[in-house]
Amino acid sequence: MKMLFLALISALLLINLSCTEQKSAEAEKSAETPAENAALTKADPSGVYGAELTQTETTPISAILADPEKYQGQRVLVSGTIVDICPMRGCWIDLAGDQEYQTIRVKVKDGEIVFPLSARGKEAQVEGVVERIELSVAQARKMKLHEAEEKGETIDTTQINEPMTIWRIKGIGAIIQG
Repeated sequence: MKMLFLALISALLLINLSCTEQKSAEAEKSAETPAENAALTKADPSGVYGAELTQTETTPISAILADPEKYQGQRVLVSGTIVDICPMRGCWIDLAGDQEYQTIRVKVKDGEIVFPLSARGKEAQVEGVVERIELSVAQARKMKLHEAEEKGETIDTTQINEPMTIWRIKGIGAIIQG
């Protein structure tokens, strides 16, 4: 009877430890620090993120996408609806443009600004610098695999056979409306 009791206690401890390790691994995937995790899971996304906005004139996302070279390296202010957010660290958002089916990614330095997951569907003004990213086939495959893993999806990266050019905004500051 005593052996059965010890075996039961040992099994319960083992189960508890593995659950704790699993929870820790999940927490590590989603945010680097408790403060970052708190920002990522914030219920009300309204507020100012990063630096204060200094631009006064809004540039339509459609204008940037129609002629990105014209805006490369320029500081712009864009506005739109947040349609996607980095689920792991809140380090990027996709903003819907003024034209249907157009979006632009706003990327910030990991941990510097954390966009909360609750911001999806909210209106935002974002200021940043338009940048061009050139990716080789190998880099494009790695990026697409990383994006799929962030979303818990699978992807066949062998279908990516050409280099990619990505136009995005390197985010400096944002205001998200409640």
